[in-house]
Amino acid sequence: MLNTILVAIVSLALGMSVLVGLYALFRSQSYKRNYFLLMQAMIIFYLFGHLLELTSKNAPEAFTAVKVLYVGSYLATVFCFFFIADYCNVRIHPVFIKLPMVLAALAIIFTMWTTDYHKLIYIDYRLDTTYAHILSFTPGPLYSILHNYPAACLLLAMVIVIHQLRKWNNRYRKQLLLLLLCISIPFIAETIYFITILAGINPHHIYFTPHSVAIMSFCLYLNVIRLNIFEVISIATVTAMDHIREGFILVDENNNYLSANPVATHILPGITDLVKGESIFAADGWPIEVQNLDSGSAEFSKNCENPKFYRASVSPILAKNNSLMAKIILFSDITDNVNLLKELENAAYIDSLTGLYNRKHFIELASVDIERALRLNQSIYTAMLDLDFFKNVNDTYGHAAGDTVLKATAGIIRQTIRSYDLLGRYGGEEFLLLLTAIDAPEAHRLMERIRENMEHSIVNYEGIEINITCSIGLARFLESDTLESSVKKADDALYVAKKSGRNQVKVYTNI
Repeated sequence: MLNTILVAIVSLALGMSVLVGLYALFRSQSYKRNYFLLMQAMIIFYLFGHLLELTSKNAPEAFTAVKVLYVGSYLATVFCFFFIADYCNVRIHPVFIKLPMVLAALAIIFTMWTTDYHKLIYIDYRLDTTYAHILSFTPGPLYSILHNYPAACLLLAMVIVIHQLRKWNNRYRKQLLLLLLCISIPFIAETIYFITILAGINPHHIYFTPHSVAIMSFCLYLNVIRLNIFEVISIATVTAMDHIREGFILVDENNNYLSANPVATHILPGITDLVKGESIFAADGWPIEVQNLDSGSAEFSKNCENPKFYRASVSPILAKNNSLMAKIILFSDITDNVNLLKELENAAYIDSLTGLYNRKHFIELASVDIERALRLNQSIYTAMLDLDFFKNVNDTYGHAAGDTVLKATAGIIRQTIRSYDLLGRYGGEEFLLLLTAIDAPEAHRLMERIRENMEHSIVNYEGIEINITCSIGLARFLESDTLESSVKKADDALYVAKKSGRNQVKVYTNI
């Protein structure tokens, strides 16, 4: 009767372990599941071995079952330690720690499978059916030493979890406590079994650990399915995100909401109403500027008593096979930068006619932007724009008309470029731009948009319609460049554009 009950308990634990393993395999996207899956596979192997032992009919069958059990027992505890360390972001050296631990487990398994020849683990064995079908044995000289190895692995894992409990906040301690409980249950059972064997008070070798795994499997079920311990990024990383100044949002590859830090929910309170897996675009107040942003950055503002300005940056998270697994959206508050720019526009550094930076201040700001872009490893482009036949406008309609054309040109350029691109009046009818964090095709497209907008614009001056076009020279800033040399290259490209018929964009590298 007891044997039947034990078979039922182990069968239930085996089924639940398979369920937890399959759930983690098909529902988890985290790379941290790998050791967990290995651990679950070995637990299944371990429980299956004990089930074979309980249903064995003679000593050779029971001994074969125990050898299977040993494979699962020793490797499961090793992978459990690896999983806990990985989950808690504790670095374990793959060569000096992981490899020796796996090899030690394999060596013990090999010793067990060959113990019939050397008697190092079992001197002799027999099938005991007094209470249940259990392999009873006489321990060999290495039994006590080798039997401590799984317990030592579990103890190390428990130490790591206890150490992390002091660091993580209350939001995640429940998961760690359940993991600690999962580890401690078989550890306590194994310890009790070992003590009773050494003390001689367990002559029938009643084995507690496999049945304790039934309770552990239930706890793992809670941890994996109810508390969702597997995230695209680790809990330690999420905890760090709670303390950064930027708004942090994690979405899957289809832009479905996974998590966000408090700063992000403060910027966009509508995020708090989202259910995990719901489209992030469904959040109330989600900015239109970021609606179709798959990568790169975009800016948006919130209209309130004191307007706030933000830059949204989207970065992909790639799996090991380079497939898109998730995306990170960062919201940076650029209000101070925007306000500073507005203040500078009202200061003496602004060209009074066009409202753009004058040449001197443009060079000052460009030097700062170049230094920052180089530090962040961002590409940089300079562009020189010159109005075609501007002298004819002054000669035909007067300098007041020319001033109107210059103001209109400044407005067209400013409306076309990005808000953080640097624009200044270089002198006369020449305008200078500094573009950062932009690739070559986009820089060229941006210059073409400026040229097209200029070509299709009409400037009205006292009832007179004036058509204007421009020529643009574009040059990439190289590591060997200075601002002066880069501007010179853009000017050279501009010269070629004018010589080639005007109203066109020329790139220095294409000359």
